[in-house]
Amino acid sequence: MNRRLFFVALTLLLPACASVPIATTEADIQGKSFSAAPGQTTPPGPISISYRDDVSNVRQLTGVARYGALLGRSRSVPFTVENEHSEQVCTGTFTTEGPNNGKFSLSCFDGFFSGNGTYERKTGDPNDHLVAHGLTPRGLPIILVVGRPSGVAPMTWPGQG
Repeated sequence: MNRRLFFVALTLLLPACASVPIATTEADIQGKSFSAAPGQTTPPGPISISYRDDVSNVRQLTGVARYGALLGRSRSVPFTVENEHSEQVCTGTFTTEGPNNGKFSLSCFDGFFSGNGTYERKTGDPNDHLVAHGLTPRGLPIILVVGRPSGVAPMTWPGQG
């Protein structure tokens, strides 16, 4: 009887891994800053939120968005918005549904104002440049402009000149 013995060398190449705590629920991100490792989040950038409320025709909040993961690469990206005085005024989440689109939810001023809807990024624009359209719980419109998307004109509402 002729027996043959074969040896197979198997090498597994595993990338270096890091444990990165990311907020997973709205309760986790209320009033907290994110602590993801540098380079593993989208850099802070400009955001403009325009919405209607019961008191005024249009309100606009501009500030800086800070992200808890990479836009365009992570399925769910928690974010916060700071106003011009560096005060955290909003928390929210972008959830990816396709390569250039997804959903968002947002809560501002300790729940006084909130909204949700969908976003779309133009092909060729960076991942952190997008426009989102949605509604408040009362059915009033909300628009988020993240970064400086190409082709975005100054915001106007229907019926305004």
